[in-house]
Amino acid sequence: MNNITRITWCLNDYCSYQCDYCPTAFRGGGEPPETREYIRVASIINENYKALNRTIEWTIDGGEPLDMNDIVTVLRTCKSLDNTVTLHTNGGKLWMDWWAIEPYVDSLHLTYHYWQNVKLVNYIIEIFQKKSKHFTVKVPMRPSHFDIDLDRALDIERRYNLIVEKQALYKHASKDAGMWDYTKEQAAIMSGLKIESIEVKEISDPEINNATLVKEQKYFEETTWFERYEDKMNTNPVYTGKLCNMGIESLYIGHLGWVSGAVCNNRPLGNIWHEGWTPPNSPHRCGMRVCSDPNDQKITKFD
Repeated sequence: MNNITRITWCLNDYCSYQCDYCPTAFRGGGEPPETREYIRVASIINENYKALNRTIEWTIDGGEPLDMNDIVTVLRTCKSLDNTVTLHTNGGKLWMDWWAIEPYVDSLHLTYHYWQNVKLVNYIIEIFQKKSKHFTVKVPMRPSHFDIDLDRALDIERRYNLIVEKQALYKHASKDAGMWDYTKEQAAIMSGLKIESIEVKEISDPEINNATLVKEQKYFEETTWFERYEDKMNTNPVYTGKLCNMGIESLYIGHLGWVSGAVCNNRPLGNIWHEGWTPPNSPHRCGMRVCSDPNDQKITKFD
């Protein structure tokens, strides 16, 4: 029996760094509510799923979580009751913060931006390696500064013998809008072709043309939005009319507090900041034409 509930909580839409490749919807908001409000909501959610005999795998995202006051208390509250916490962050400003943060983070996804202090990035990586905790590092790849960003990623790979994700940027942070204007060679490198140095420029045509992101670029350029939509409708499973454990096995809380049981948003669940809000405790009948999101497809469906 699946007794795990996966909750993704985008704590807010505030980030003090204002990267120009990050849509304002994720960084342009005001400062978040007071910490005690987050703790109140996290406690309500914890108790709801505890009553259903479920543990929670929390994924905490932003904005930027480390820009919040007393983020440690929020992480500690989420992690209680045998829950686990995955944190997405740019690493913040101070290495001392990580003494308090690390004990409440089971898995870390660190985004290494162009402005970040490499010594702080090194310190965070070394903490998680020392504790044998899961972590990933990704570098957002700007087309106009690709070699600089690639060199930063390769430096971490050489230093710590790990693979750094070279993150492709999408317009409005949406695959439906297409990638930024990368060359085919850049797309091939971001697809995972192994490059030891930014001086290596020669990549064979077959390697380039078979790269995942190059194929994605080509598909986007050669199809209309309607054709891509129809492809999505024709290539994904259909669960229309079946009961779905959205809201039971998964929950998504957006930057402004709006809640959905799944990525498809077939089950809007109100707003955590509204008085009297509580999570669901029963399944929902699917009303979607298809189930197009890979994570939604993992949710239990039944008659």
